Amino acid sequence: MIVLLLLLLILPACAGRPAAPARGTPILMVSDRGGALRIYEVAEGGGARLVGSRDATDPGYSDTMPARLPDGRVVFVSDRDGNPEIYLAAAGGGATRLTTDPPDRPAADSAPAPLGRDRIVFARGEPGAPPGAPRDLYTLRLDGTGATRLTRHPADEAAPSASGDGRSIVFVSNRSGADRIYLIPDIDAPDPEAGAVCLSDVDAPRPSPAAEGDGPSDGEPAFLPDGSIVFRRAAAGGVPHLYTMGRGGAHAGLRQITDSVTLPFGASEPVVLEDGTVLFDTGPVYERGNPGGPVRFAVYRIALGGFNLTRVTREHATYRDYTRHLAER
Repeated sequence: MIVLLLLLLILPACAGRPAAPARGTPILMVSDRGGALRIYEVAEGGGARLVGSRDATDPGYSDTMPARLPDGRVVFVSDRDGNPEIYLAAAGGGATRLTTDPPDRPAADSAPAPLGRDRIVFARGEPGAPPGAPRDLYTLRLDGTGATRLTRHPADEAAPSASGDGRSIVFVSNRSGADRIYLIPDIDAPDPEAGAVCLSDVDAPRPSPAAEGDGPSDGEPAFLPDGSIVFRRAAAGGVPHLYTMGRGGAHAGLRQITDSVTLPFGASEPVVLEDGTVLFDTGPVYERGNPGGPVRFAVYRIALGGFNLTRVTREHATYRDYTRHLAER
């Protein structure tokens, strides 16, 4: 175990100094470096700018789950008004709320993602439902109108990602018992959920729901430019790593792109960057020789072939950096 801890903390061949983001659009990260969870744009050279908020220190609310829209703007989730809702970042550090709820029955919104040029897809719990209740998927225009429900399954549906043409989505559902990746090929079909197919299963689906701990747990899918999918998979009791698969699903073949030799604390929450590389986070990471010290999460980038692993965040930072912070960990 000590050897594995050292590998991540002194990884000169793969990490070395923090890597500068690629030229072009700054990358988005969630961090508590200012004292509370906020969203930052990190530009080439390491400069960071707050997005969607003017105050990084107020612990009374959290900003998480950012996603870059095709026009460069950023949508994210914030509980600044009392419950998690979708916001659109504005110039100067402000934000406009896109989702609304009945005042006496708030809903919990999560994981917004671009859907074509003028819509987003996101997950939402039933208004008034307790925390942790099952969610369904919705679409919404960027002016906050036209909310449309895509799924009505009693299972929990979460973490959607849309194809580049805005026609298909992949998402996570526990409708078979454990978390699996599902695809809706055409969200504008009369009944889009009727076309949903499971991409995770290598074998044919079982006639009855699987036990919660049976098989691997999949999550956090993201479409790649070629239409294939990168996602997080964890075996029972193991750390998660990143895999890719085509739209034909796991039975057509998987490719693992991270491993426990170089990343003993695993890899989660992949975000596809404009240069085709994948941003992800790893953790919790503990201080070497100080297991009771601060718990950290760090952000890395990797090429789809599983090479050119580089660390984006500071080597010995005491704060926590995430790509999206889709769930409490």
